[in-house]
Amino acid sequence: MNAQECLHILREIKDVSFATVDEKGFPQVRIIDVMLIENNKLYFCSARGKDFYKQLKINNHVALCAMTKNYQMIRYSGKAQRLDNQKYWIDRIFKENP
Repeated sequence: MNAQECLHILREIKDVSFATVDEKGFPQVRIIDVMLIENNKLYFCSARGKDFYKQLKINNHVALCAMTKNYQMIRYSGKAQRLDNQKYWIDRIFKENP
């Protein structure tokens, strides 16, 4: 299975476990929504005041894990990037996720 197939499966699952690293170097996991998949990229949102956002700013290495209804596990890891033109992306994400 290639990366694009994994991403599409993650979008179908929608709610996934998403790990960041805190300021002390410890893993922190939470459930997030996969908001959009496009061009081999996964898009998600976080509010600026949350620990999740702060952790992404300190260390952008992330990992996520989910399980399909058929008990197939999908794992994905990479580096998160803050997007330019945030209004465009926020509008786009909420259009895709009413």
